[in-house]
Amino acid sequence: MARLYDLLAAHGTRATFFLEGRHGLDHPQAVADLVRRGHELGMHGWAHEAWADLAPADEEALAARATEALAAAAGERPRGFRAPGGARTDHTPTVLSDLGYEYDASLGDGMRPAALAPGLAQVPFVWPGVDGFHYLRDQPADPAEVARSWLASLERVAAGGGLFMLICHAPITSVDAGRVGALDAVIAAAAADPRVELCTVGEVAAGVPTR
Repeated sequence: MARLYDLLAAHGTRATFFLEGRHGLDHPQAVADLVRRGHELGMHGWAHEAWADLAPADEEALAARATEALAAAAGERPRGFRAPGGARTDHTPTVLSDLGYEYDASLGDGMRPAALAPGLAQVPFVWPGVDGFHYLRDQPADPAEVARSWLASLERVAAGGGLFMLICHAPITSVDAGRVGALDAVIAAAAADPRVELCTVGEVAAGVPTR
């Protein structure tokens, strides 16, 4: 986390961190520190369970437990959710709405933000924007090639409009200087491009009409 924090601070950039609820109990000071640094807190299940396979009652219980644990540690409730594994259930929008969430950042219809339910925005991602898609392989991709791919995607969005989202995990990206450098290159390019606005996921969600 320290490498990610330093990188974001160097660019004056805020990010959204989706944390498992258990960290609110196991590492409350770390959760509080994330918010103290000005970053946005999101919920990522309780312990990275296979969310799409949960029964409705289990989903409700885990979501509530995770929300309360993170809120107790951070001093504020998470506003957004990303399903572990990326995929939610048909019941997830109801669960999130009942808990007062403002957006879901799980898999969606390409990269088109939209209303998922009344009062609940959908801010999707695609797998090529996830660090693990490139690095969690028998032969991990070269960070320089990953940077080129991400920069090309950023340029397409900057030229044509739309949403470009990266998802980077501390245990995947921060373990290697080259991988940190790939992320650094993309943030630097985005920050320097007047066509691009750097946003947290919550800031993107705030621009989605949901009523």
